[in-house]
Amino acid sequence: MVATETFKPLVLAQAKARKVEARLIVVKHPVGGLNADELRERIEAATKGLTEATSK
Repeated sequence: MVATETFKPLVLAQAKARKVEARLIVVKHPVGGLNADELRERIEAATKGLTEATSK
């Protein structure tokens, strides 16, 4: 799951309540309303996180 840092605690709490492991990629908040450069930064961060998570 990809979530912003603002929602990380909520995602972790929901995962714990459901007794599942949260597999989470965290990016800076917000994601909506960004210009192209800001959005590109979020996409690059998410891509890096996904690459790292799948190379383990």
